[in-house]
Amino acid sequence: MTESQNTSKQKINVLVVDDEKSILKLAQRLVRQEGYDCLVASNGFEAIEVMEETVVDVVITDIAMPEMGGIELTKHIKENYSADIIMMTGYFRDLSYENAVTQGAKDFIQKPFSTKEFQIRLNRVIKERETNQELKQSLKRMNEIVDGVINSLSSTVDARDPYTAGHQKRVAQLAITIARFMGLENTEVSSIRMAGILHDLGKIAIPAEILSKPSTLSDIEFSLIKTHPQVGFDILKNINFPTPVARIVHQHHERIDGSGYPLGLSEEEILPEAKILTVADVVEAMSSHRPYRPGLGMDKALAEITKNKGRFYDPNVVDACLEITAKNYTFDG
Repeated sequence: MTESQNTSKQKINVLVVDDEKSILKLAQRLVRQEGYDCLVASNGFEAIEVMEETVVDVVITDIAMPEMGGIELTKHIKENYSADIIMMTGYFRDLSYENAVTQGAKDFIQKPFSTKEFQIRLNRVIKERETNQELKQSLKRMNEIVDGVINSLSSTVDARDPYTAGHQKRVAQLAITIARFMGLENTEVSSIRMAGILHDLGKIAIPAEILSKPSTLSDIEFSLIKTHPQVGFDILKNINFPTPVARIVHQHHERIDGSGYPLGLSEEEILPEAKILTVADVVEAMSSHRPYRPGLGMDKALAEITKNKGRFYDPNVVDACLEITAKNYTFDG
């Protein structure tokens, strides 16, 4: 690859770290021949100073250097920067390819190296880096599309049930806060967010006059309302979510004593994410206005989950919710 061949690409900064001036000079020439910008440093401390001032894409570092060697430098880079690393050494006993990868390097160069080998390994690492960045951008765009679809579906429910407009988003907001407070992983929090925004999706199959009825529902009307978790699950189950979003929606009215609906699940049969969503749903629904009653307020909502802690609601989730709301928690919107 020549410099002219690389002009259409985004600028790539390569930092070469070595205490041998002859190696620095050779590596700098080879890097520039490939069309990349090249920075140099003679030890780990100098390399860190460079990276504080300039965004570096790839670091090629020797292992044995004074003051700070390549292993320590690699550890520091992995903890503080996003650069990829190629290790190199003139002493085979110091490091192998397997050792280098274990330390966090993307590749390994044994000195003395041929110019062709050096450039092939550098280009491979840069190509892999660019591919990974493209995949991240594609995933970001895909997530934005999914978020748009999810929010549109949520808005469909709000349009048919204006009295509870925003309920799903407020439930998702509280559920996310509880999940993070409880230390759930990011993937689980994301799953709860999507399920929270969609948990009442099944209400699109219920007549609008029932959803907005300003008086107590009859037994038949309430039996129709109770179908919405199943309907929501049926709509979502064929979407290949990376997490169990459809099952969480299906279970958000289950109770740990088995008295919930539609499946009558209990205890460990209920997903942890669904247990969180259940508590958030009850608290938001009780504290907010409904067609058939004014909002009961946060105090009564919290009294409900406290009274039925360990019966209907998971004790750990209730405790987390109570701690969160004790700090003057408020719903957005």
